[in-house]
Amino acid sequence: MKRVLVGIAIPLLMAAGPQQTRSAPPPAPPLKAGAIPPGDAPGARDASALPRYGGGLLLESKASAFDEIALPNAKLERRADKVDARNNDLFLPPEPLAVEGRVTRMSYLLPEGRSALEVVRGYQQTVKDAGGSVLFECSRDECGGSGVTAARSGGSKTGLIHMLYPYDMIAGPWTECVLQEDRSGQRFTLLDLPKGDGKAAVLVWNVGDVSAGSNCKAWVGRLVALVVTVETAAREQRMETVAASAMGEGLDREGRVALYAIQFDTAKADIKPESGAQLTELVSFLRGAPATKVLVVGHTDNQAGIDYNLDLSRRRAQAVVAALKGAGISAARLTPQGVGMAAPLASNDTEEGRAKNRRVELVKQN
Repeated sequence: MKRVLVGIAIPLLMAAGPQQTRSAPPPAPPLKAGAIPPGDAPGARDASALPRYGGGLLLESKASAFDEIALPNAKLERRADKVDARNNDLFLPPEPLAVEGRVTRMSYLLPEGRSALEVVRGYQQTVKDAGGSVLFECSRDECGGSGVTAARSGGSKTGLIHMLYPYDMIAGPWTECVLQEDRSGQRFTLLDLPKGDGKAAVLVWNVGDVSAGSNCKAWVGRLVALVVTVETAAREQRMETVAASAMGEGLDREGRVALYAIQFDTAKADIKPESGAQLTELVSFLRGAPATKVLVVGHTDNQAGIDYNLDLSRRRAQAVVAALKGAGISAARLTPQGVGMAAPLASNDTEEGRAKNRRVELVKQN
């Protein structure tokens, strides 16, 4: 995609001078807590899928080579009796847009004198000019959930920011005053990037009032943006099919076996067609060991709330059991279970670890 600076892509900004492409600001020295940075955070990089808004400073960027994320694509609605890990009432779209690929989260401090509407319109125009489109937009309370609480809030309501930036990813002085303080005047847009390159979510807001003892007083009223891009990419890791004989050996030796080649659509319990070879081997094993009963256990990473992951893992286990029953395996031999994020095999702090934790396991029952 042609790298046109978003900040000068609409007529409102053209009066400031001709459209020019400039290099990113030089890296800044270590930042004191609560200080306004003089330049980009050391080591932070823009995503290739979407240029930054003109004059913005990059406070932080975090990228996963291949990950999944559920993006807001409609007004958030209260999920009855559901809370997240910080006891916030859970608000989500009816059917979030589940996408996977290279996920990059970037936090920006925007130039003074700009408005949230101006910035969002700039991003939208840049994407549309390149052949993309706007999928959804909202502002303030019409977005649903909380439009004012910080990403690390507790005992309140979740909002767009909680979907886009999980609280356990927040770290460092560069984003302390952006993601951990209350907000005002939020505006959001979801964009379809051109040529099937992926999706982008842009959330813009003003830093709200802070407490008397806060380090972030200099940030009050400043306009900031959280930009999340998902660049579609082929999965780098090829999932190997476990043979029927290896399943039996694994159950006899360890009492369980992980089946990574049973794949699901992101945030759904639909088994992907490429899982067929693994299901065939699983059916072959169960037919060859007619006395064996198993638990079919779904596992997830920690990229959503506890209740959400527990329900998703349960539904995925049920989908596998349904496929086995359809192949003639007795339901009396199969018990679906979902444990969500409760039994990780690796740290969820990296994509490699999260990929290892997303799995279906067989556990020997007798």
